[in-house]
Amino acid sequence: MTNASVVPVRRVLLVEDDASIARFIDMALEDEGVDLTVCGDVESALAVLHEGPVGLVITDLMLPGLSGYDLVERLHSEPALLAGARLVIFSAGVNLDKQARLEGRGIWRILRKPASVAQLQACVLEAFAGQDAAPPPAEVPAQPADPNCAESDAVLAYFGGDAVLFRAYRAKCLVQFEHDLVAGDAALHAGDLAALQRLSHSLSTVFSTLGWAEDGLVAKQLEALAASGDTQASATAWYQVRRRLIG
Repeated sequence: MTNASVVPVRRVLLVEDDASIARFIDMALEDEGVDLTVCGDVESALAVLHEGPVGLVITDLMLPGLSGYDLVERLHSEPALLAGARLVIFSAGVNLDKQARLEGRGIWRILRKPASVAQLQACVLEAFAGQDAAPPPAEVPAQPADPNCAESDAVLAYFGGDAVLFRAYRAKCLVQFEHDLVAGDAALHAGDLAALQRLSHSLSTVFSTLGWAEDGLVAKQLEALAASGDTQASATAWYQVRRRLIG
């Protein structure tokens, strides 16, 4: 096991299976002096925690295989794995029932998707408050969004008005969408509605972050249909989402 004295003070473990969302968090925290480790499933996250302590764990609830709930239960039953780190739930649709399920499980904060760059940065800075850490980076003036651009509201809401950061993130998403297309087609062909549900769950957040509100609603509808087991309706909704991914 790694000696705690050589582990970076501001080490963050992110448990998130969607590459676009993971990139968004990575870009948001790039200048915050943290060492970010990304795991796409619970098993990988547990392996990281067995290797050595982290200061903050951020996890989605909907994951392939074991869920975020399973991770929370494991950390609650084996507190040595968490080793005093703060635990943040980062998920969409955290309603009262889900909050009740998480009650008394050592959750420090619930951060709802989609979150802004400022919210993510504030969450991390507060989590490490009081610890010796690198000084905050100098502020870079945000570039104003184009008022004639349909995505300008998203630039302001999620990227603090930083149009350059928004465009960089959008470019990465467009590349990832090619992989999402393949994954969605494969899930539908195999009748794997659980995989289609996870994909649409993530895409609804990504679309919203990009300012594509209507597409985000369609992805949410697909998520609900896949969860209900309605294959035919899910296929129809997927083809709508698919058109957005193709652009």
